[in-house]
Amino acid sequence: MRLKGKRALVTGAASGMGRAIARLFAAQGARVVGADVNADGLEETAEGCDAISVETLDVASSKEVARAFASVEETLGGLDVLVCAAGIVGSKFGDGPAGECTEEAWDKVLGVNLKGVWLCNRYAIPMMQKAGAGSIVNVSSTTALRPPAQFFRSHAYMTSKGGVVTLTQCVAAYYGKEKIRANVIAPGMIDTPMSQRMQGVPEIMAFLEERQSLGALGTIDDIANAALFLAGDESGFITGQVIAVDGGWTNHG
Repeated sequence: MRLKGKRALVTGAASGMGRAIARLFAAQGARVVGADVNADGLEETAEGCDAISVETLDVASSKEVARAFASVEETLGGLDVLVCAAGIVGSKFGDGPAGECTEEAWDKVLGVNLKGVWLCNRYAIPMMQKAGAGSIVNVSSTTALRPPAQFFRSHAYMTSKGGVVTLTQCVAAYYGKEKIRANVIAPGMIDTPMSQRMQGVPEIMAFLEERQSLGALGTIDDIANAALFLAGDESGFITGQVIAVDGGWTNHG
């Protein structure tokens, strides 16, 4: 029960990494609010677990984030842990190399992946100040740390995830004196619904098998376990760090 008594909000909780994190946190003693735009997926996440309540949320909307955090305050009575796992890819909107990326893709991807993280951090911080401490875990991507030219062409996506790293380090530096910690998880290629399209391309899988020496695909549990460590007291002297859960991706230049 490594999170016994902790109050946590997990965005992107309707599927994939966010769902795994919400369920693991609840199993480890936390009271969890899972948030996502996908209401049906949220209900599946919370099914059979009294420790998880759900909140439909578009993280790119300041009004919705304000409403959701007011609801979290009412439901949990405060906040000790925030995990920002909500994110989108923008290929269907025209994300691509900088010289080809559409304005629609740029705005949509950065709206969810970067503005959405900032908004949730913005509203979480006062609640953590009130609680006297807190842990923020923001999810980025190893493609932001080691952008590959081959196969991965989504420059809006990678830029948004790079911004998450900088934002998190700013939060860690500024609010550390108030015992608010902020860290980043940078996943490599993980077996999630979001990565299904790429999993169907043999050339990409061969590339990943070479780049991720521990395996072409990580699991959602790999990410959830890293989030559990960063959320709990065991990482109490860690802040402003980027934890790459990537099977070796960042070992390559």
